[in-house]
Amino acid sequence: MRIWLSWLVLSAPALLSAESAVRKDVLFSITEDVGFGNEVCVFGNHPQFGGGDPLKAPKLVWTSGNVWQGAVALEAGTAFSFSYIRRAYGVASWGSGTNLTVLGSPQAVTSPGHVAPPWGDKCLIYRSGFAQAFVLYRDLTHGGEWTERAMRNVGPGRTAGESTYRVDGVAPSGSLLEFVFHNGGGQWDNASAPPSGTAQGAAPAVPVSYQGLSGPYNYRTPLDVCAVQDGQVFNDLPAATVSVPRFETREISSTVVDIPGRPIRILLPRGYDTHPGKRYPVLYFHDGQNVFFPGGAFGTWDADRIANYETAQGRMRECILVSVPNGDGYGSNRIAEYTPNGDSVSYSGTTYQGKAADYVRFLLENVMPTLDQHYRTLGSAANTLTAGSSMGGLVADYIGFSQSGRFGGIGIFSPAYWAAPNWVAQRDAAPKLPVRRYLYMGTAESSTGESSSEVYWRDAQQAYDAYLRVGHAANGDLLFEGGAGAAHNEAAWALRLPAFFAFALDPMREASPLAQELFPPRLDLVPNGSGGHDLRYMGVLGTRQTIGHSPLLTDWSWEPELPAEERLWDLRTVPAPLAAPKPATMFWRLKQEPWAE
Repeated sequence: MRIWLSWLVLSAPALLSAESAVRKDVLFSITEDVGFGNEVCVFGNHPQFGGGDPLKAPKLVWTSGNVWQGAVALEAGTAFSFSYIRRAYGVASWGSGTNLTVLGSPQAVTSPGHVAPPWGDKCLIYRSGFAQAFVLYRDLTHGGEWTERAMRNVGPGRTAGESTYRVDGVAPSGSLLEFVFHNGGGQWDNASAPPSGTAQGAAPAVPVSYQGLSGPYNYRTPLDVCAVQDGQVFNDLPAATVSVPRFETREISSTVVDIPGRPIRILLPRGYDTHPGKRYPVLYFHDGQNVFFPGGAFGTWDADRIANYETAQGRMRECILVSVPNGDGYGSNRIAEYTPNGDSVSYSGTTYQGKAADYVRFLLENVMPTLDQHYRTLGSAANTLTAGSSMGGLVADYIGFSQSGRFGGIGIFSPAYWAAPNWVAQRDAAPKLPVRRYLYMGTAESSTGESSSEVYWRDAQQAYDAYLRVGHAANGDLLFEGGAGAAHNEAAWALRLPAFFAFALDPMREASPLAQELFPPRLDLVPNGSGGHDLRYMGVLGTRQTIGHSPLLTDWSWEPELPAEERLWDLRTVPAPLAAPKPATMFWRLKQEPWAE
């Protein structure tokens, strides 16, 4: 494990950033009678307001007195223009391009500022055999023009014929950057093509997420500090050769009555074998037989091929994916396992009593301990996620509701809320929980379980409203996406996987070892107003942070671990620890360990 140390430095605190990857919740409110079946959204050209697409504009929630309100997470320290709009929200009209009425005049808002990141604007590191290197880039978030910059040669690469290049300040923190490299003589280094193979059964040759795209392909990542090597994007300087993703299968026994054991399939991400010091978040999928290519009779989520590509392009964290199957072959009963306790489902003449609590026990007592024992997992709630579709989407939301201390990220695809009216009532009456939720629903979702697409759609809107009403922020810890004309099938869910991965496994939400190496943490001594001094440091999400002190730069004493950061980074102040009796001199230093649990 690498450790970066920062000696005591006397300096002014960091200034507020003009733009930032850190998002601040901003409350929006308008009083308007828009009529039954219509909703109010916040719309604008910035991606957080839909990027000019009304189908992506965050919806507000109705409250008494025709007050529409809700929080939207916005880039800190940024000025935005927006309009309130009215849209019809029935399945027949939601996807129409003419379904938009502006309410009043355009408005402006500036989000609260935040301390600048330790690295300032974006920094790119590039390992290449080019004799000289240039980067051509543009800021997709803010509509920037294509710009070319020469990169500095900062040292050797992995071999005698390779160099390491660097460029700083290419775009503001938090923006989505698109770029490509060239040598100034006609040679270009583009990103690799999306995955492709041979179609098998209902599984396509190219994942639906990438169909219709054509090369050459550019790199595109939100990372502020990253390295590019062999066509892949990293948040550290990786090994000379990075191991490829690989599968393992494990047979899991069950200690829970009426919940049979079954085999689970595990996808280990790139670098798992060549970066032994790193630990990983874990995402547990339900309906696991349909998750990885080629899937089953109903098709595939293509989660493996999509995750491998999104990881390689720096758009999601490296993560362990786990598929937990169900079906008669294992003696499991999907409907009962995915239905919350207290609810029942009648299907094909049989009534199934919900036993989701038992299924969750199987995950907690059998599946998850197996992963934690045999793999390098990050076991905290923030690094434990689950996702599913239809009844699997229902049980995923139920898990977030009932186990928020164990699961911090939930993917809810086309949830069958109609199957659990009693649990839905509990959910709607519950307070805010520390869970990030991605919610997706199409407008043509009728299935063999529920024939009405309108029921699916309205139930999803009810869930979104319930979470917004208790204080979740759209595009912050709550993201809704709709699919105009999208049906209830694996292809529709696969199409949304890149967006879910980018939200739930946002690569900016992981401490960057490369950023810590290039921009080491610092410690400042500041007066505390009471005749003494405090220590000021920049806390970073995802790191274990500790302050040490020594009178002679030897025999360091370490204080208890500092509180974990909740934002991507923030400026923190703590009392300067002093030994007793007070020494003539004292030195302090800050230790930050990346990839710590």
